[in-house]
Amino acid sequence: MTGTKTFDVHADAGTAAVLATLPLSFRPVTADRVPVRALPGSRGWVDAAAAAVQDGAVGLVVRHPAPTDPADVLTLAELAGKHGTAVVLDSPWAGTPTVARAAEALRDVADADPASAIECRLTLPTDHDLGQALLDQLALLRALDHPAEEIRTHVRTERGVLATATTGGRTQLLGTVLTDALAPTASVRLISAGHAVHLQIPSWRTARPALLTVTSPDGSRTWPTHYESPHRAAWRRLHRLLSASESPGCAAAATADLHALAADLHAMSHATTHQEGSP
Repeated sequence: MTGTKTFDVHADAGTAAVLATLPLSFRPVTADRVPVRALPGSRGWVDAAAAAVQDGAVGLVVRHPAPTDPADVLTLAELAGKHGTAVVLDSPWAGTPTVARAAEALRDVADADPASAIECRLTLPTDHDLGQALLDQLALLRALDHPAEEIRTHVRTERGVLATATTGGRTQLLGTVLTDALAPTASVRLISAGHAVHLQIPSWRTARPALLTVTSPDGSRTWPTHYESPHRAAWRRLHRLLSASESPGCAAAATADLHALAADLHAMSHATTHQEGSP
């Protein structure tokens, strides 16, 4: 059996702390021109990622990417594909490992009842950007196999947003509340006749695991908890991509996050505002 390949990573102190839990996969170094790099997702991250790709990086993790032009993201995806660079986007809610199990549960209930309704709600600090919150919601819904196709904003204030989105004809309710009185959380509920799925994700800054509960006429079941932060999961995913770089289909997987982000940004850019009295 071959051993796990270890990659050198240029990372800040926060990322180095995460990588310390993956000693056989990554080794933090101080040199900046190394094959794998961690990048902040703040404004200008697309240009920074493109520069890293052209500088020879084989793997990038972009932490919490900010909204940007979807065309620029697609250009980055094309560039990364040309150079064979894997790009993983570290999203605070969508990257939670329990999301994969929740996607299966949602799919089972939604397929059985086309009239079922989905609600996605975020509670965030008052200094959080609402545009960033919406993008993070869309990333979470996509990870749950319910990507948004059309978005309509119904209410928007300085402290929150209420919107709807459609997925294959199914309406989803999107809500964000900004408050310092509650801890940051993401909550997704699917309710149908006799069944319900509830996914609750605590703040990505804590070690608390997400909780997934499925309710049916036979009772309520809480899935086993998975203690892993979205950040650690993102780095494990990058390692899998780098280790399977010669495998069939790996080229598409290496830039899949960028294409998904571009689709969500496109949906955001075409969002409409619901006018009172209109259907």
